Amino acid sequence: SSDTEHVFDLFEQVIALQGSNKTLFKAAMRVGLHRSVRVGNVSSTKLWRCMYKTTANEPLAAHTQTMELAKKQLSDIVESFLGAAYVADPSGYMAVGFLNEIGSCLPNVEGVADSTTSWFAGKGTCLTEGYPLNADSGWVAELTKIEDILQHKHGIVSTLQTKAAAICCLLSKQKNCQDRMEIFQLNSTASLLLHCALFDDSLDEESNPETRCLESFANLRDKMFHVGNAALQLSIISEIYNLYPTNTSGDIHLMKVVLMSDDSLAYIFVKNGLHECLFDTNADAHILMQSYMEESDLLGAKEWAKNDGWMIPGGLNEFHRRIQQYYGDDMCTKVTCPQYIGLAAGRLWGHNQKLEGKASEDLQFSMKCIVGALTLTFGVRDAWDMLRPLFLELTLMSPEELRTSYKGVSDLTVNYKKGKK
Repeated sequence: SSDTEHVFDLFEQVIALQGSNKTLFKAAMRVGLHRSVRVGNVSSTKLWRCMYKTTANEPLAAHTQTMELAKKQLSDIVESFLGAAYVADPSGYMAVGFLNEIGSCLPNVEGVADSTTSWFAGKGTCLTEGYPLNADSGWVAELTKIEDILQHKHGIVSTLQTKAAAICCLLSKQKNCQDRMEIFQLNSTASLLLHCALFDDSLDEESNPETRCLESFANLRDKMFHVGNAALQLSIISEIYNLYPTNTSGDIHLMKVVLMSDDSLAYIFVKNGLHECLFDTNADAHILMQSYMEESDLLGAKEWAKNDGWMIPGGLNEFHRRIQQYYGDDMCTKVTCPQYIGLAAGRLWGHNQKLEGKASEDLQFSMKCIVGALTLTFGVRDAWDMLRPLFLELTLMSPEELRTSYKGVSDLTVNYKKGKK
């Protein structure tokens, strides 16, 4: 519908317009960030040189030499500053403070309400706790509208209640979080968010007349996709950063795309049975992805057999050692062996490039919608705590091991080089 398209356009405008290199460069210049940048030694053999006007890494003198720095490099510094602010303050308020400082420099986006006090108009950062939806009049109005519509869709609500109970059970098995899952039974707003995330119907009136008038439900799901996509990306990058603190930016980017590729997310989704919790269990994507999985699992099994049950030398013994080293004894009892035998560095065995869209795109979309519902309910930190076991296995191989083990098997290992620190 036109409303759905507007939702996507709005998110894309905010990200593309306010987060562009040109915009961040201008904002940084207007708040004087460029005056804080210095040229200095990164190592004993390399000199970090900037392309925009900045002073050398020494006390300022009357005739200090300046150097030119490209716009993208200053915009990269803005993004790095935000990253450092988040690492220093995981609540997100330090990063929000910086965004408020440069907010007046960011262009307005049509359809986004202006804040009279600061650029950040949200009621919370949604990082360490869920979003206070009931404190936001816009959210209250939208959720009330959807609840009124669903009151007349008893069959759909009954199905979604069953599906929601199933996914809560699956997530509780992955992580001991039964107390958290109870909120979906006790809190009507949390329940509505989860139901919406699981509602993957195409709203084709000819195939299911009962789904008419549910455009608002679909629009909310589209919004949760964006929330889930951002939350999952932040969580995965934070996890990689903490596990491999000496990684280069190229290494982190490789591991991020390996864990977050459409094929990886669709495979993880189906492998753990999460697709059975969606409203439309007979979707073509489920059948197609299962077919690809069976084929890739057979190919991957042959390779894993060469190393006693895993992809790298040492096999299962090395797998268990790394689980214990990275995640402790408690996780060792929950994750006894690797299960993603068909995955090959963000691709599936036998497929050097991305699968056809109809096999993975809808499934990865549903995964991110579920992440979005969990994030809005619990916050990014607790949502990732529940989801981490699903991704843990893919974090155990270093970037160089990925490049070596899957050379010629996955195009991602070639596309994302190590780069510089």
